[in-house]
Amino acid sequence: MSLFKALFTSIISSVLLLTASGFSAHAATACRPPLAPAVPDGATASKDEILAALKVIKNEFQPAIKNFQNCIATEKAAIGDVATPEQTLEWDQLFDAAYALETQVATKMNEAIRAYKARTAGDNGK
Repeated sequence: MSLFKALFTSIISSVLLLTASGFSAHAATACRPPLAPAVPDGATASKDEILAALKVIKNEFQPAIKNFQNCIATEKAAIGDVATPEQTLEWDQLFDAAYALETQVATKMNEAIRAYKARTAGDNGK
């Protein structure tokens, strides 16, 4: 689990660093990455906590990731051929970091669900 936390922290740091420093000199993007939602510990979480986290991920976080990626794609298309290679690289890195963040959140949520199911297998999820 510590490896996951380190990777997750690294991804968040990369997104924030790229947003804060990369675009200040080049693109001054209006696009802002969403924050990752909290994912409960499936070994201790209640069914309601698991379901609430799923709701936030599906209804808020995933659409926010898509909006962020669409914003990046729109800015990239608007600048078009006059974008510098550095700008293009930065947009691509932000887009990829958003995908990686979404994947990491989904992986963590799936692990929480599996842990919850394993813990509650004998008591019908109560």
